[in-house]
Amino acid sequence: MSTHDATPTGPSATDVLVVGAGMAGLTAAHELTRTGRSVRVVDKGRAPGGRLATRRVGAATFDHGAQFLTARDPRFRERIATWHEDGVVRTWFTGLPDLVPRDPERAATDDEPRYRGVPTMRSIAEHLADGLDLHLGVRVSAIARGDDGWRIAAAHRDGGSWPLDAGSLLMTAPVPQSLALLDTGGVPLTADVRQQLDELTYDPCIAVLMVPEAATTLPEHGALRLDQPPLSFLTDNLRSGASAAPAVTVHADAEASRRLWDADDERVTQELVAAAAPLLGTSGTGVYVHRWRYAAPVRSAAVPALIDTSTGAPIAFAGDAFVGGRLEGAARSGLAAAELLTDAARTA
Repeated sequence: MSTHDATPTGPSATDVLVVGAGMAGLTAAHELTRTGRSVRVVDKGRAPGGRLATRRVGAATFDHGAQFLTARDPRFRERIATWHEDGVVRTWFTGLPDLVPRDPERAATDDEPRYRGVPTMRSIAEHLADGLDLHLGVRVSAIARGDDGWRIAAAHRDGGSWPLDAGSLLMTAPVPQSLALLDTGGVPLTADVRQQLDELTYDPCIAVLMVPEAATTLPEHGALRLDQPPLSFLTDNLRSGASAAPAVTVHADAEASRRLWDADDERVTQELVAAAAPLLGTSGTGVYVHRWRYAAPVRSAAVPALIDTSTGAPIAFAGDAFVGGRLEGAARSGLAAAELLTDAARTA
């Protein structure tokens, strides 16, 4: 049984504390729990998933983070097959969703399935969260070395703060956020680990959630990836099955997202809805703007996860920045981090 939104009270120790309930963190927590470790997951959000994000505005439902999954790694393909049987995911479409293929030769031969959650992408995160000791609305403010491991300062969004103790720590939040927490607590890392983490950078992405005035002219499945500034992706959530009412997600490209990052929501909405209208075959009304500061890793790390045991208490790092930016990569990174922490526990 998962505790989800329950608030820990007072000092509480666990074998492993996972910071971040996205694909990497939830995958790692499941694997570590399977090996018999006690695992607690904390996340500042109101729902698990990270970029497996869904928002409801009135009758409309929008997947406004990751839009689909692929399964190229054999282990992840097995997991997708199980989710498919359980009704957690379904095949959305096959092949590339590109308006103009960047690689025509690949586009001509790509028959790879693209999967999505049922009914929304967040459904995948909710499935992964089931059975975990998960605490939402918990913001970590500092991390420091404790007597027998790690001491984490945390506070719940509804009030109250407390220390959390853990023998090992897994950081799956975007790397710059993780490093800022460690710096606040004066936690040293080896020069090699720190250098590898410092080299990981991200592109931002702004998403505008839009209610269209009429039916869109997007492909039947409702997905269109673009190389056409200022846009990068359009999704008709009604056609994808995520929404019971007309709902379109408009993703800006990295350059436009940087340019518009500090602009007010009205300007962002006007520009991106106007750019999307010719491609959608209809205009619409923007109802929400979401800014993903760490949306897409610029390049991958050399390894799927990192661990530092130099302080005597293991601390590992995982996430989509380590394996190519896709959800599949985040899951692979979570599995790799779980294996590193398991090996560290065996040799302690």
